Amino acid sequence: MKTTSNNEILESFNKMLPYLSVMFDGEASFAITDKNKYLLVQNCETLQLQAKAGDVVPSEGAIHDAIVTGKTLVKDVPKQVYGVPFKSYAIPVKDDSNQVIGCIAVGKSVEKRSQVLELSQTLSAALEQISASVQNLTAGVQNIVESNQEMLDEVKVASDNTKGTDDILSFIQNISHQTNLLGINAAIEAARAGELGRGFGVVAKEIRKLSSSSSESVKQVNEVLKKIETSVNTISTRINQSSVIFESQASAFEEISASIEELSASAHTLEELSNRL
Repeated sequence: MKTTSNNEILESFNKMLPYLSVMFDGEASFAITDKNKYLLVQNCETLQLQAKAGDVVPSEGAIHDAIVTGKTLVKDVPKQVYGVPFKSYAIPVKDDSNQVIGCIAVGKSVEKRSQVLELSQTLSAALEQISASVQNLTAGVQNIVESNQEMLDEVKVASDNTKGTDDILSFIQNISHQTNLLGINAAIEAARAGELGRGFGVVAKEIRKLSSSSSESVKQVNEVLKKIETSVNTISTRINQSSVIFESQASAFEEISASIEELSASAHTLEELSNRL
C-alpha cells in the first residue's frame, strides 16, 4: 500500500481504507488531505468525485472548513464543487502541538436520499389529493343522507295528510247518504201529493242523482288517494333503503380517510428519515 503521509493518523486511515469500504457497503468515497491539497482520493461506484491526489482542496467544501476551524464538520456539498452533490464528513487531523496538519473525509452519495425524498413528497402530495377527494365525497354523501331525511319528513307529512282525508271523505259520504234518504223521502211525499207533487218529484229525483253522483265521486277520490298513499309508502321505503346505503358508504369513507391520514403521517416520517440519509 502506498504511503500518503508521515502522520501516523493519516497513514492509519490510509491503511484502513480497504476495510472501511467494506463497512460502508462500497457506497462511500474517501479522501486524505494535508492543509492544502489532496493526498489520496478513493471513489466508489455511486459517488465519483472530480478530484485526485495533488488537487487543491476547494474552499467551498467541508474539508476546507474543517481545516480552517479545526472542528469536525458534516455538510451537504453542492454539485458545483465536485461535479456531484454528496454528504461530506470531514475530520481535521492535528499534530502533537494541536495544530491542524490535514483532514480525513468520507463522502456519501445523496442520490438515494433524493430518490426517497422525491418519492415521499410525491406520495404525500398524492395522499393529500386523495384525502381531499374522499373528504369531498364524504361531505357529498352526508348531504345526500340529510336530504333523504328531509324528504322522509316531507313524505311522512304527505302520508299523514293523505290519511287525514279519510275523515273528510267519510263526512262527504255521510252527506251523500243523508241526501239520498232525503231524495227518497221527497219522492214518497211527491207520490202521495199526486199531480200536485209532480214538480216536487222531479226535484227529488235530481237530489237522488246528486247523491249517487257524490257517492261515486267519493269512491273514485278514495281509490286515487289509496294509490297515492301506496306510492308515498313505496317512496318512503326506497328512501330509507338508500339512506342506509349512503350512511354505510359515509362510514366507509371515514375509515378510508383515517387510513389515508395514517399513510400521510408515514410519508412525512419517510421524508424526515430521508433527510438523515
